[in-house]
Amino acid sequence: MADDQDKSQQTEEASDKRLEDARKKGQVPSSKEPSTAISFLVLSLIAVTGLGGWLADILMQVMRDYLSGKSTMETTGKGMQNLLISTGADMAMVILPIAIPILLLGMLVTFMVSGPVFTFETLQPKLEKISPLKGFKRLFSTKSLAELIKSILKLTIISVICYITVSGLFPQILHSALKDPSDIATLAVSGSIKIVTLVAIIFGFMALADVLYQRWEHMKSMRMSKKEQRDEHKESEGDPQLKSKIRQIQMQQAQNRMMADVPKADVVITNPTRLAIALAYEPGSIGAPRVLAKGQGHIAAKIREIARENRIPLRENKPLARSLFKHVEIGDEIPEELFEAIAVILAEIFRLKQR
Repeated sequence: MADDQDKSQQTEEASDKRLEDARKKGQVPSSKEPSTAISFLVLSLIAVTGLGGWLADILMQVMRDYLSGKSTMETTGKGMQNLLISTGADMAMVILPIAIPILLLGMLVTFMVSGPVFTFETLQPKLEKISPLKGFKRLFSTKSLAELIKSILKLTIISVICYITVSGLFPQILHSALKDPSDIATLAVSGSIKIVTLVAIIFGFMALADVLYQRWEHMKSMRMSKKEQRDEHKESEGDPQLKSKIRQIQMQQAQNRMMADVPKADVVITNPTRLAIALAYEPGSIGAPRVLAKGQGHIAAKIREIARENRIPLRENKPLARSLFKHVEIGDEIPEELFEAIAVILAEIFRLKQR
């Protein structure tokens, strides 16, 4: 009941992180149907291209040699070894032209369906794999039922195609007893090619449909609930409350450093109560005056308080205060267009200091 409830809550599409984590565990959409379709396709191509006739000639020659006794070896260790090598080479000539294309095409299609997957997760021993209860559940699961239905459907398709093909060739089969053995072989090959070709075409469409279905089923099983999305976001981005606390601490530290520089200022420009900007200038230096601290509201009040405690002059200039607060960052020099206004204020302050 809990599982059904969890499934019903999984209404959101899977995130890239969830799909990547599943891929690392070997959980990817997979289908067995392309391999079956490729096997029949290769057999059909071998028969149509004439390679089948060449393979049949080789197989008949091998059988003729062994049945006639030409390939009989001495019953010694060396003779038996030579016999096994010769037999293996002959069988390889027949099997490899069929097996290699099937293997390579199967790997290509698997790569196209599932993508690159390199994981040892599926090879690790797990208790649930040998659990009788888990095995019983897998045996009677929806996936097992679907595989059974597909197997029955494939068997039915092959049977129907064989019946239709043989029915079409039935008049020729009846008169085959009066024909030459080569004509009988040609008839058998022709019927086999028709069966394999039709099966390959139909299984190809079945494989395409199954691949699309497996991808849809995989994405469906990877869906997430809103809670899982929030938890994943917290895990990847960090807890919002913790990040807010860190930002608050960082701002407090920056504010403390800024307040520690206020006593070094030569003048504080005010708005007069809302803004406060502390400026410092070293006479004779090639640089322009710098902003040591700035703030508004309670921070501006704190800057003015520190300035009074350290006997730093305060000058009210609303346009200048707004320009400095808006356009100049802490630690930067003032822009050229404000030189004249600030030079007048600093000149007055330095004259008072000299007196």
